[in-house]
Amino acid sequence: MNELLVTVAVFALIIVTAGIWGIKRDRDFKRRWPAISDDEFVFRCTPGTNRQRALKVRRIISEQLGVPYEHIHPDQSFVDDLNAD
Repeated sequence: MNELLVTVAVFALIIVTAGIWGIKRDRDFKRRWPAISDDEFVFRCTPGTNRQRALKVRRIISEQLGVPYEHIHPDQSFVDDLNAD
């Protein structure tokens, strides 16, 4: 019985720690990648980029990776910045 209580306590601690880490990581991400408008997003793209195509890709990335749309920037790395590994 004591082993079960210790196991439950350890798992609870892991869950709480992961939640706190996720909140801190989310704040750091939003600080590093502030929200930008569609116009700013397209402005930061390579010259000649098709606006509709760029914004469609932005929307897809947001949906698939669960990152807020306005925090997707054209110069982000999928692995390093968006944790898509």
